[in-house]
Amino acid sequence: MKVAISFICGAIVCSLLLIGAKTVIPTRAETDDGNDLSENVTQSFVDLLPDIEKIYRESLIMPFKKAESKIYDEDIAEFYRELLDNTGLRGETPEEGTN
Repeated sequence: MKVAISFICGAIVCSLLLIGAKTVIPTRAETDDGNDLSENVTQSFVDLLPDIEKIYRESLIMPFKKAESKIYDEDIAEFYRELLDNTGLRGETPEEGTN
């Protein structure tokens, strides 16, 4: 019986605290002009993220560039360059707007 009364009293106290906090803490940011809509804040977070596609592409291509710099025989180097061109691993970034 004591446990049930303590549980009900705790629930009532927590509810009163939540109701009191709701009245004090603002839930929406308001501006002076009601017609102005605030900008989307998530756009600023997107600007903080690194360019994952560029990092991935560089990490994929970097070993091939390093290997190409170690080839001293001109015939093998030419073959290696053609191989990289044919596989798309040459290192040139794709044109903007294409996927």
